[in-house]
Amino acid sequence: MADKTPNVPPADDPADWDAIARFHAGESTPQETAAVQGWLAAHPDEAAALDSLNDVTGKLSSATPRGLDVEAALRRVHDRRNADQVVSIDSQRAARRASQPVPARRWQRVATLAAASIVLAVGARMVWHSARDTGYTPSSSATQTYATAVGQRDSVRLPDGTRVVLAPESKMRVAAGYGGDVREVELRGEAYFDVHHDEERPFLVRAGGAAIRDLGTTFTVRATNGQSVRVAVTSGTVSLAPAKAEPSSAVVLKPGDAGTIAIDGRMLVERAGVVETDTAWARGRLVFREAPVAVVRDELRRWYGIDLQMDSAFATRHLSMTFDDEPVERVLEVIALSLGGELSRQGTTAVIKQGPARAR
Repeated sequence: MADKTPNVPPADDPADWDAIARFHAGESTPQETAAVQGWLAAHPDEAAALDSLNDVTGKLSSATPRGLDVEAALRRVHDRRNADQVVSIDSQRAARRASQPVPARRWQRVATLAAASIVLAVGARMVWHSARDTGYTPSSSATQTYATAVGQRDSVRLPDGTRVVLAPESKMRVAAGYGGDVREVELRGEAYFDVHHDEERPFLVRAGGAAIRDLGTTFTVRATNGQSVRVAVTSGTVSLAPAKAEPSSAVVLKPGDAGTIAIDGRMLVERAGVVETDTAWARGRLVFREAPVAVVRDELRRWYGIDLQMDSAFATRHLSMTFDDEPVERVLEVIALSLGGELSRQGTTAVIKQGPARAR
């Protein structure tokens, strides 16, 4: 399938309120941030209307999670609108009419609905974090654990401003005392880190047999197969070393560099070695580039909860394809077609067998 590179939306694009909610919550990827900022720049009226959210979201972010009152926040949003009653607009009908001129008062109603949805989205995210732990950000006095299930990604904002995006089926433990003298996390799985740099308190990630120290950067860490740890740097610099090695043995990775530490401690550095598969997942894209079928099978389990079984004839095959938030049915169909096999599925188990021999 053809790759789809994220672009700033054109001026006539309808709003993506989920993306705007993540933007207001500070949980957008750099690409999504650029897209939302581009959309707001192209729609100054809507941007001005959404500015009224500043004090509401500020109160949300400063509230204690267990004391969060989303309904009260919504009431504050409703207080900002004119006396006209807010009219519900069917999303499909709104999308069809997005390119048509809209009276100023109508935009005010739509913006109010958007504001309410953003408050709900931000508030719900904070409440969800609160329900599974003791707060939206880790406590400085206790170890905190964040985990994602199969097919789920999650974004966590640490007390120092560092943002972490966890890939499906990943777990991160945040050390007790984080934000004081300690800035250390332990990762199992895959994550994207956008680190708040502090020269006096380096940020440390322990993953498998690797110790990754931030020198002011954004980077991804993958430690999913129990055999190796891969680090890909997208900006800034990272110090990478085997977990039990002396700090003097560390290698500095610069933007575009990738480093892998094998289970036996051997280290491989690839200058300008970052590839699309290292970072695409943080934007919700599942990318395979000459990937062995075993890797494809593992990723489908993590992303979709599917147990993919194949004939041994496919064992040595490699696949290159990109999926952008597509349903599992479509993903399986494309894989089967690429392999030239026949697909059958029962529940969470999918089987691809060799098709009948074709007549010459």
